[in-house]
Amino acid sequence: MNQSKEEFLEKAKEVALKGLPFALFSYPNSTDIHLIYQNDDTLHTADFTESQGFIMYPFHGGAPLLLKGENLLTTSLPSAEKPVLSTALIPTQGDRTSYHILFQKALKAIEEHSLEKVVLSRRIAYQGKQKSLLTYFLDLKALYPTAFCYAFSHPKVGQWLAATPETLLKLTGDTLRTMSLAGTKPFIEGESPLWTEKEYREQKIVTDTITQVLQPLTTDLSIGKAHEVRAGRLWHLCTEISAKITPNIPIQEILQRLHPTPAVCGFPTDKARHFLLENEGYPREFYAGYCGLIHLEESRSIDLFVNLRCAQLTQKEIFVYVGGGINSSSQEESEWQETENKAQTMLRVLQRSIPPWVAVQTERQTQGVPFQAVAHWSPNS
Repeated sequence: MNQSKEEFLEKAKEVALKGLPFALFSYPNSTDIHLIYQNDDTLHTADFTESQGFIMYPFHGGAPLLLKGENLLTTSLPSAEKPVLSTALIPTQGDRTSYHILFQKALKAIEEHSLEKVVLSRRIAYQGKQKSLLTYFLDLKALYPTAFCYAFSHPKVGQWLAATPETLLKLTGDTLRTMSLAGTKPFIEGESPLWTEKEYREQKIVTDTITQVLQPLTTDLSIGKAHEVRAGRLWHLCTEISAKITPNIPIQEILQRLHPTPAVCGFPTDKARHFLLENEGYPREFYAGYCGLIHLEESRSIDLFVNLRCAQLTQKEIFVYVGGGINSSSQEESEWQETENKAQTMLRVLQRSIPPWVAVQTERQTQGVPFQAVAHWSPNS
């Protein structure tokens, strides 16, 4: 149901105040924003047969959480002037020593040929009073219009938000689309990124793995040329992949084989995942899982995205999750800096004030609360 901006925002506030499960989301390069919410706080899971709603799936273990599409509202936001962001990095005060220990473990596993690649993540804590989830979502949409932006809330699960650049699976009928997205360089105004062997190698691993996974399940497999894409203040290498699903192949089987990709886990997948579960020292939860909308009741359509550039809201603090791929060509300081660059997507949103074009007051009082970001690490050693 289409609504005016004012009606939409009022309904979003009302749903949040009632404590109902809801998700706000917007597709890349779209001016529409959507609100999906349930009538009660029942916790549902998806079976990928007749499900309809918003999916949240963790990096490892558990069933896919389904926020049922009992209510779906849409509005269109007027075009707003994109805010000008500072190019200065927001320091995270990260635990550099702990990252060094984890990086050396990863490099040793690669040198011993146990792994070819592994994606090390960081969990960074933003401390201070929070704004509302609606405010954060509107900030994300204004700052990162080319990303899939969402804000998710369930009283039995928690609150998450993200501005992710990576499609996991887009399905219309029997036509499947996905992408290989790997390799990262900071965006510098007026300069083109200079890609090295490390980034091309990292991207090729992801492309080859996705291709091998899809070949026995699909026909007409098509692989595009690697090209650079911009996501906020970062560049990535991207390869578009499309195919036709072989009849009678369950969607769940395709997702189980696609997730997690080497872009968020590593390669070989099982060994990389085991390394991360043993050594990262905290649960990733929904970070590097997937999220998005499924509609399987009348016509088969899916829009799922890898849950990157995301944050988890708790009562005491907000955790920002970022990661970077490590292979034999990786340099520790460069990899650390890559995670610092990726963290800026969410950190800039967390410290921003309400956009001037938002017509309603949605945030809590935050005056006088200093910004502070502290990385939490407890890797096994």
